[in-house]
Amino acid sequence: MGMSVHTGSAAVLAALLLGGLAAPHSASAADAGGAPRLAAGVAGAGAPTAGGAAPALSGRALGAAKAAADRPGDRSKDGWGSWKASPAEIKRKSTFLASAGQRPRRDGFAYPTTYMLPNTHQGQWYNNYCGPATLVTALGMRGNWLHDQGYYASRIGISPNNGGTGVDAMTRLLTEQSGDFEYVRKDLPYTPSSSDVATFKSRLMGNIYGYRTPVVGNSMEVHNGPHLVGHPNSTTTLYHWFTFQGYDGDWAAYLDSANTVWSSVPTRSGMPISTLVTIMGGRGYEW
Repeated sequence: MGMSVHTGSAAVLAALLLGGLAAPHSASAADAGGAPRLAAGVAGAGAPTAGGAAPALSGRALGAAKAAADRPGDRSKDGWGSWKASPAEIKRKSTFLASAGQRPRRDGFAYPTTYMLPNTHQGQWYNNYCGPATLVTALGMRGNWLHDQGYYASRIGISPNNGGTGVDAMTRLLTEQSGDFEYVRKDLPYTPSSSDVATFKSRLMGNIYGYRTPVVGNSMEVHNGPHLVGHPNSTTTLYHWFTFQGYDGDWAAYLDSANTVWSSVPTRSGMPISTLVTIMGGRGYEW
């Protein structure tokens, strides 16, 4: 699958082409019995978005559209879980970071401006397996290849084309399988602020360079809003887990398991961090 990025700086493009191109581990759908196993149809088909660009909505209109489309009580949606991280979770994360020697730093002061983790991409086995695929991809970046998508689907409590991966399950399994790293979810408002973008960038750099550990994104894509590269501009709201591989200045690289669902989706893409935070608005990320 080819690589798709926004038209941008040569440095970003070079980083995405050259950084972190280690071959994916063999724990993939192909190893489990040939071609990726998908249902015949995919809900929410529409024209794929080019480069993640927003067809129309932005700002308050986009936030309002997300709020109107969201159904928080529907736990079958991929990505739904508890809305807020508890104070106890935040305290544990802060204690972990302090004990590990990480202190708040201004972006670019302590870390290099570009860094990529290995490319451990996994295509999802079924339409609803973006959660299990993301777990395999993210944990593979830390060298953990103990389990495949089927194992994580069982732990999450979903079956082929039935159910989605909740935030609680994602947080729990990332932390459990990472061993020495405490993951905490961060929920974002429907319309993230510039402060949300700056905080995410700092955490992305801290995780990826400071701990060689990826951040996991949880997107909410509405009709005519910004989408991940190649995702269809569907009238159905799309919820999707994906894995951040690295960063280059104000851009981030991510791995997308949906390439086995939509042929328009590259396995690996790069986009401005601000756009990715907007896409995660209404859901959030695991850091």
